[in-house]
Amino acid sequence: MARPGGVILDLDGTLVLGDRPLPGSRELLLGLEEAGVPFAILTNNSSLSARDHAARLARMSLPVLPERLFTSGAFAGRELARALPGRPVYLLGTPSLAAELAEEGVWVSEDGAEAVLVGFDTTLTYVRLARAAALLQRGVPYFATHPDPACPAPEGFLPDAGAILALLEKATGRRPDRVFGKPDPAFLWHAAARLGLPREDLLYVGDRLEVDAALAQAAGVRGALVLGGATRPGDPRLAPYVREGLLVVEDLWALKARLLG
Repeated sequence: MARPGGVILDLDGTLVLGDRPLPGSRELLLGLEEAGVPFAILTNNSSLSARDHAARLARMSLPVLPERLFTSGAFAGRELARALPGRPVYLLGTPSLAAELAEEGVWVSEDGAEAVLVGFDTTLTYVRLARAAALLQRGVPYFATHPDPACPAPEGFLPDAGAILALLEKATGRRPDRVFGKPDPAFLWHAAARLGLPREDLLYVGDRLEVDAALAQAAGVRGALVLGGATRPGDPRLAPYVREGLLVVEDLWALKARLLG
């Protein structure tokens, strides 16, 4: 594979698992830095802001500046600030997400909400869930930061935003009017534009076939899939993506060798 002009990587399940870096992650990032290949992180994990994710990575000795981190929460905030300017939004999400939304110009409010936004809410309570359900039954606009049903963690998979969406659909019959984050190609294009990276010279790396490989395909960029996380070797669903040019590697060490030699 020719060396890309820029690399955008998924976070959870690709570079890290919980608070543990995956083998080869530090070496890959340092190698890209030394080779002068710009890189960024694109994560659906909206439980933390870009700054909080950067601090999390710093504790793992992974060198990623906040400006190289793009979260589905910040992207949702950017889009909502344009779509619903000045309108209060009820949030099922963490305080970190609420702060990131505020920075993007979204008014998060407990009272008088005119829309609902669901994120990866590790602080979720039944009372807040019930309030969101009541708002949805009144017909307010309904959004989600991303669709992932589960987030990879050392102990297995944690219920993510998609699991909350499924619960609310069972209770209210409603699905979100729009779901931000991956695999929406607009999220990837936004990050690439902010970094000044041309789409035709970009490589996107992830671990989920149905999210990450689908994102690269939908966005029209080169894609790479790291096995061993959400996607296992021999998965029959890999074949059509490989035929379309998806690079499949065993781990980050193998990816580094393919990209940097």
